[in-house]
Amino acid sequence: MSAGSNNETQNENLNTGEKKRRGGSQKTSWVWQWFESSENGATCKVEVGEGIYCERFYKNGSSTGNLIGHLNNKHQITDRMQKNDFVVRIVKNFFIFISFID
Repeated sequence: MSAGSNNETQNENLNTGEKKRRGGSQKTSWVWQWFESSENGATCKVEVGEGIYCERFYKNGSSTGNLIGHLNNKHQITDRMQKNDFVVRIVKNFFIFISFID
């Protein structure tokens, strides 16, 4: 085996592993547990009420900076929170009428 053919064999071995998909990177940021990605952008899937979701859409949502800002500012969600720890708190408005009789 010549040195040239040995290098070719090594290069072939390196290329036999699983390739990354083209046209996008792996979604590894913590924000993706809260957003749904599509070809056009990202949609917030934070539950804001019983069965009601935020649905805020960010065009070209592969950049996580705006998504992180949205989670922090609108939902008080940080990277230390896990989705399974998130609890929807529903506060209903109510009025108490108190009557004082002299």
